[in-house]
Amino acid sequence: MRAMVKDPVTTSPFSAWIRVLRPGNLMIIAASIAVLRWSDSNHIPESGEYFLEMLFILPLVLLAAGGNVINDYFDIKEDRVNKPERALVGRVLKRRIALVSHWGLSAAGLIIAGILSVKIHTSIPFVIALIVAIVLFLYSTKFKGSVLVGNVIVACAIASVVPFAYADSIDTSPPLFQALTLFIWEFGSLTGVIFLIVFTRELVKDIEDLDGDRTAGHATLPITYSPQTSWRLIHVLLILLTICVGYMQYEVGFGILQGIFLGIYLNILRFAWKKKVTQLSAWLKLLLAAGLAWLVLLG
Repeated sequence: MRAMVKDPVTTSPFSAWIRVLRPGNLMIIAASIAVLRWSDSNHIPESGEYFLEMLFILPLVLLAAGGNVINDYFDIKEDRVNKPERALVGRVLKRRIALVSHWGLSAAGLIIAGILSVKIHTSIPFVIALIVAIVLFLYSTKFKGSVLVGNVIVACAIASVVPFAYADSIDTSPPLFQALTLFIWEFGSLTGVIFLIVFTRELVKDIEDLDGDRTAGHATLPITYSPQTSWRLIHVLLILLTICVGYMQYEVGFGILQGIFLGIYLNILRFAWKKKVTQLSAWLKLLLAAGLAWLVLLG
């Protein structure tokens, strides 16, 4: 077990607060929603519509920020082992400030989602935002250390950007089952691919955080069973992703951007084969970013 280093990456409470929010991840979420809406010809923002677009972007970004804060609030013990130099809550950032920040950011996200629902005359944004807020809190307080449950929660929360971004395109007039069927038919493949990428990355992070999670008494997949079991599941998920990537290449043809996307994916397979968790986690995040660029091209 690694001892916690004496010096954190920052001694400034404000800088620590910004780091705990994970601005890089928040930018990816914001860009995802913006690109999803831009890639649909019906959603290209026109003059005077930028306020509406911000209403679409802000709720999930604020909820994710609040989720990041509460996650670090409850992760003090494992962070001191897994990433001691970045364990900031309780050292540089006061726990009380972290807790207040979580509730403030989450409340702001829900309020803006409510305004959006009123604006576009559908409850979908607020319902999605409310579910995301609840599950992210339960993830940090109850389910993070459970076998696969926490991984599924995070993957679903991130994948929710798709129905949220297209909330004003979802026809809610048919009966619930029919409306759900129509949504799956139109947006299910994109939602599923995002879910697979994030779910796979969460499994990789469980292996990477094995020591700290064991110290905290978690029961993640590699702890409850073995890292080998996690790797087997990761390889199965990558096979499914390979099929998806191959199908997309077939559908849109091959160009420069598709070549870059394929190169990223081949690196993912290489690091998965070598079982390099840090590199694999980073390249999976890059795959999401490349997917956004691909959507811009297709749009």
